[in-house]
Amino acid sequence: MDKHKKESENLYSLFYPKHIAFIGASESSRLGSMMYLPAFKDSLWANTFYPINPKHDRIMDWKCYPSVLDVPYPIDTAYISLKTNSIPDVLKECVQKKIKWIIIFASGFSETGEQTGKELEEELLSIIKGSKTRIIGPNCLGPLNAENGMAITFASQKGNQGGVSFMSQSGGHLTQLVDVGYKRDIRYRYGISFGNQIDLNCVDFLKFFHQDSKTSLIAAYLESTGSATGREFFIELKSTTGTKPVIIWKGGYTKEGSRAAFSHTGAIASDNRLWKSLANQTGTVLVRDNEEFWNTIKTFELLYPNFVPKGRNVGIITPGGGSSVNLTDLFASQNLLVPELIFASQSKIGKILPDVNVSIKNPIDLGASGFILDVFTRCITVVANDPNIDIIIVPLWPDHIYRHIFNRMIKIRDSISKPFAFCLPNLADDSALAKRFNSAKKLLHKKRVLYYLSLRDAATSLSYLCDYAEFLKIRNIPITKKSIPS
Repeated sequence: MDKHKKESENLYSLFYPKHIAFIGASESSRLGSMMYLPAFKDSLWANTFYPINPKHDRIMDWKCYPSVLDVPYPIDTAYISLKTNSIPDVLKECVQKKIKWIIIFASGFSETGEQTGKELEEELLSIIKGSKTRIIGPNCLGPLNAENGMAITFASQKGNQGGVSFMSQSGGHLTQLVDVGYKRDIRYRYGISFGNQIDLNCVDFLKFFHQDSKTSLIAAYLESTGSATGREFFIELKSTTGTKPVIIWKGGYTKEGSRAAFSHTGAIASDNRLWKSLANQTGTVLVRDNEEFWNTIKTFELLYPNFVPKGRNVGIITPGGGSSVNLTDLFASQNLLVPELIFASQSKIGKILPDVNVSIKNPIDLGASGFILDVFTRCITVVANDPNIDIIIVPLWPDHIYRHIFNRMIKIRDSISKPFAFCLPNLADDSALAKRFNSAKKLLHKKRVLYYLSLRDAATSLSYLCDYAEFLKIRNIPITKKSIPS
């Protein structure tokens, strides 16, 4: 077995522990980590979960142990929820107990900017040196596994499992990813919140996700590379992106953001130009904020590898001339093209639409006829089959937000191999419309149909997909399509 694969397989038990200890457990503590305790009652670990606190005999009907050394079973994972000055002593006990994975919730380390915080991190590393114990964190929430339900987050609901694996220096962003994933049907496999990354780091998890056969897309929120060097990260990215897309949201890319990142995870300021260069050389998709992150993840999840565009040519079909002009500007500003349809396609659309107040070239302005479903769908079909068009965008108006309308349009999407997406009208200002969409959304999620909540989100995310497709094409890296279950 090669070293790369062995290192990756060694992380497997982090996501599939059998016995879990929670050091510092208390029903009365005000620490936010205690909010997670009830979740273990209904989990796979209900009978192999061990609260550790010398001040209690029982916690939530579990037997409570004074120390991990008193637990009469092997422990795979220990969560530490204590003040920083107590952590070194309990970590020594964890090493003695031969616990493999230590997740440290607490903050108050190098991110404080104080020398004592940095020294404390170094002390923790010296304690585990030479042992098989590894640290995740500090200042983190630890692992998520969508298959077995392992997740310590504040998210209220969890969605379906899938092929997206992610890493995050921010516990809050991990929670947001789970929450947004449920609402937008992003289907996860693994996730990890690793905070300051003093031991296990982004390179370790990138390797693991790269080698995992069920991970098809890798996403990361990073403020630094932690204990890994930039070169190590570069090499692993270069090895990964030829077979799996990697999307990175780099936090702290401005001077002010960099200062905030330091106080958040102790991230040392780095020149954003270096990150852009790294992304360009490795084919990594580098996004700028949370909305770009969620939308780009969703775009790649649904379109890669089976619906990768052959080019940047976008076909737009919508009622309203002003809307079509706005759309064209938005897509063009993101380095996408809105070319004219071939003459044959224009002729076909010309026979469907009236002679006035429409445009048949691209973008297709349907005028008032766009509110007649048969007219709208016939024009979509023509554009979808035009050889000049690589991507089909269908912006909808409030009058279109009904299940039966989506059903008709989804049949067109299913008949082609090009990327196809809906852009929705503003839902935030119309509660009745939002309620109506909730019914239609179930259909879109079931059919795995791409939709965007804004035109800008669509343009930005699809442009990133085109960037990645061009990266693969320039390097002659073939895209292997997956079989789609019927």
